[in-house]
Amino acid sequence: MQKEFKSLLRSIIIYGFGNVSIKLVGLVLLPLYTNPKLLSVNEYGAMGLLDISAQVLIALFSLSLYAAYARWYWDKEYYDSRKRIFFSCFSTLTVLAILLAVSGIFASKPVSLLLFDKDTFSSALMLMFIAASMQPLIDFTLTQMRVEEKPVFYITTNIIRLVVILTATIYFLKYGHKGLTGIYEAQIIGNVLFLLITSGYIVRNMEFRFSAPILKDIIRFSMPLALAALSNVLLAVFDRYVLNYKSTLLNVGIYTQGYKIANTTKVFIISSVQLALAPAIFKIMYRPDHKMIYSKIMTWFTIVVVYFSLFLSLFGLEITKFFTTATIYWDAYKLIPILCLGITFSMLKDVSITGLQITKRTRIIGLMLTGIAIFNLGINMLLVPVWGIYGAAFSSLISQFVFFLVLYFYAQRYYPIPYRLDKVGLIIILGIILYLPGSLVNDKTLEIRVIVKTVALIFFPVLLFVFRVIDRSEIELANSLLKSIRNIFATSKKEDLQEKITRIDETEL
Repeated sequence: MQKEFKSLLRSIIIYGFGNVSIKLVGLVLLPLYTNPKLLSVNEYGAMGLLDISAQVLIALFSLSLYAAYARWYWDKEYYDSRKRIFFSCFSTLTVLAILLAVSGIFASKPVSLLLFDKDTFSSALMLMFIAASMQPLIDFTLTQMRVEEKPVFYITTNIIRLVVILTATIYFLKYGHKGLTGIYEAQIIGNVLFLLITSGYIVRNMEFRFSAPILKDIIRFSMPLALAALSNVLLAVFDRYVLNYKSTLLNVGIYTQGYKIANTTKVFIISSVQLALAPAIFKIMYRPDHKMIYSKIMTWFTIVVVYFSLFLSLFGLEITKFFTTATIYWDAYKLIPILCLGITFSMLKDVSITGLQITKRTRIIGLMLTGIAIFNLGINMLLVPVWGIYGAAFSSLISQFVFFLVLYFYAQRYYPIPYRLDKVGLIIILGIILYLPGSLVNDKTLEIRVIVKTVALIFFPVLLFVFRVIDRSEIELANSLLKSIRNIFATSKKEDLQEKITRIDETEL
């Protein structure tokens, strides 16, 4: 089991770095986005809506083929058909990408009228459609890199894309004065460059034979996941749509700022871990101790997510001020603890569906997500008119909590895994308790705030040990994992990163 955890942690560090690098663009650019001289209040609020609309489109047009492909890639029955499967999936996504881009050209004006009652943002919408159309192709290519274990190529291509998008965005905002359209022009440039750089790699992984029967089976598996992904996105974005219709673009902007900061937990931690978990859970599913590994993953995943969320919640005021230019957005820090808690339950929900994915019962996931998304829309419509941005935040939290409970119990019926919900619950409770003293000193001086909040952070791992959430054996395992990571990134004149990873893997077999 120790070898599997070492391999998983290496994947999280390596592939997570590539994932985080491109996501850093949004965080680094927050001071520019919240500068009214570069992006008006209405434009920033509109960007919040356009970003979530892009997420909806990507979830819809990707068909979740990247997730299904990882499942088929490790299926013993299809070892000899991998390149044919890759071509069948990639060509399907290419057709869908063209369809989405063309649709965006013609639909941008009507969609702008629908969302904003004016066509002011139609140009930005068109560019958003085009940028979003390429994302499923990029995600599928990155999935291939992960399953083939190409960490250096994965990191390099993501960093190049990051630098290009970041540089182009800064130029278009500060010097080109293009406003909202400049943001999506930069994304298009970065996406096109990524696909050009990886074009040779994409072609090498193709066997130019279209397999309709295999694709049909994959789509049958992926469609419920696609519905689940779409519903999951809607579950996360209904709050801003409702805020747009029931409130103002200023409130959408404030909420977007709070969400972007809270969502760094998902960007830096959850997405990075899930990138490594996606292929790993299927790779080890034939091991006799795989269920125990899945249980350990949930517990440790919760510890890391809650600890990072506690940091964001405690220092939410300071972080918001640091990344926000206009004081009009500073109230966003009050939303961070609520949103972080909802993101934690969302993570637990994602881990809980492992059994349903292994048994290929994805239809259940899609149906449940659809029901919860509708439930979330109803709660938003009820709470937003009364509590405004706080109603939107609590709607997200309640929906994620309910969805986790429902999906967990269904998954356990079909594929029981001995998750330690007692430990998971205790971890969350300890995080909430430690947040409270930090939240009471936000009106004090910076020195007092930093001292109190830092002490609360230090106490978190101490309390985990006191309440036996983690024991000495797990601490020894963690130390062993960290030593393994140091071995990967140790400097050497003769070996590059790829060679070190291969060497360490071979010594552990």
